[in-house]
Amino acid sequence: MSSTVLGCAKRILSLDWWDAFRKRPLSYSLCAIIGCRLIYRLLLYPRLFSPLRRVPGPAIGDPIVGACAPIFAKEAGVPAREWVKKYGPVVRVVGPVGIERLYIASPEALHQILVREWQDYERPEYLRHTLGLVAGHGLLTVTGKDHREMRKAMNPAFSLATLATQLEMYYDHIETLIDVLDTLVGDKMDGDVLPTYEWMSKVTLDIIADTAFGYKANSLRDPHNELATAFGNMMDLQNGPNLFKIVLFMSLPGVPRLVQTDWAYKHRHWFSKIPFLRPAETLIESTYHIRRISKAILQERIQEAAITATSDTAQKRDIMSILVRARQADLDLDSAVYAMSDRAMIDQALTFLGAGHETTASGLAWTLWLLACDQECQQKLRDELTPVLAANKRPDYRTLKEMRWLDCVVMESLRVLPPVPLTVRKAFKTDILAGYLVPKGTYLHIPIRVINTWTAIWGPDAEEFRPSRWLDLPKTYNPAFSLMSFIAGPHGCIGKTMAIIEMKAVLASLITSFEFFPVHEGQKIKPAAAITMKPTDGMPLRVRRVRQC
Repeated sequence: MSSTVLGCAKRILSLDWWDAFRKRPLSYSLCAIIGCRLIYRLLLYPRLFSPLRRVPGPAIGDPIVGACAPIFAKEAGVPAREWVKKYGPVVRVVGPVGIERLYIASPEALHQILVREWQDYERPEYLRHTLGLVAGHGLLTVTGKDHREMRKAMNPAFSLATLATQLEMYYDHIETLIDVLDTLVGDKMDGDVLPTYEWMSKVTLDIIADTAFGYKANSLRDPHNELATAFGNMMDLQNGPNLFKIVLFMSLPGVPRLVQTDWAYKHRHWFSKIPFLRPAETLIESTYHIRRISKAILQERIQEAAITATSDTAQKRDIMSILVRARQADLDLDSAVYAMSDRAMIDQALTFLGAGHETTASGLAWTLWLLACDQECQQKLRDELTPVLAANKRPDYRTLKEMRWLDCVVMESLRVLPPVPLTVRKAFKTDILAGYLVPKGTYLHIPIRVINTWTAIWGPDAEEFRPSRWLDLPKTYNPAFSLMSFIAGPHGCIGKTMAIIEMKAVLASLITSFEFFPVHEGQKIKPAAAITMKPTDGMPLRVRRVRQC
């Protein structure tokens, strides 16, 4: 009987295939196992067995790309916005290669993920490695107890008293920006077209370098400054394809440690020989120079702290100097207390640069664009600011905070076009979330831009720029989870107040000095679909001097 079955099997299968299998049974068995595993993962599991299969969401579609094709084809945040409108505040999206993710807009679920059980929903490893390379292994990447202790150690550097004192440092660079733009625009009746994002990037880099390190980058006048060049090259990598390559590269075992070594820097040209890894060369070179500069600055601040501790020399006000002095004071009181290492200090410096510069630059560029498209709103802001700056060109913290329309404009801009459109968490345990059983390992996407413009909270005009809404917030507004531009909970942005006051100070000087217009009728924005949502075209606007009546 068995010989008959075997004979039938041989006739069904080609003899060539059968002979090949007999010669290499292990290889063919392995291929069969892998094939079955792929079929299960790509086709069967998401459709028939996943606990998430009943969560509403778009059709799975192609087994490789899944439902993610719109993400690569449309503007950042737009596909998720359409999904939430159609399917509700919890949306399941499958792909690529069968990976399941949930898009979460529900305030209750956000509270569970970001506040109540935040240590069970941390950033996934691939994102922490990528952020760590670009922005240091500081508050953006550390978790649990390390995060709590690091944040506690950094709180003095971000107190209101410190920020109010540092504001004077901002104006040195803001006034340089005004002088440079005034020279470029000149007396032309129609002004000139300027890449506003590039100039916002320069002024915010100069401000953060000075306030974080006491370092004069002077990128507004010196485009060849080493720090400005390194950081500019790194930021130029910000686009969807490059991000995909870098994330995939950083997911390989051993790579996150390798790319931070001197060996990787010395042999960085090897990466350029592989087209897929070409962005890695620039990234390795840029972060190497930024770390080297940061290390040198840290040593200077440690030496200065030792001198000022024994003399009447004025203490520096930059964040790194404050952290160095605070660390030494804590150690003098108790040698066993938590204190950031020199390496952690350098990582914080990178975090200040990465999180405190590019996001603020993008926020300013988007605000200028929105004001250019709403001349009435722009003029109302100018009317509020002009008498204040006429009395004092450098308004203090309290003055900036109390200007109502300025506050409305900044908050509305951050709502409609948030510099960071999305953040990701990973479930590190199986749990019930928004009424669904969510398996351990599920990726949770928090679509910041979608939440900020969700009609269920903000009303039918949620996607429109209307600053007056901040004078009468809707009853459905949740202070923690309706505006997510700075996240919420323990991982909420420690520099939120600093970013807002910096945006206000820059805008105040710009709007009282210049008028901003679209370059042409029908001009469209081009936001990057990467970690941050910066303008990919430099955000060109027509700029002219304010005409005196």
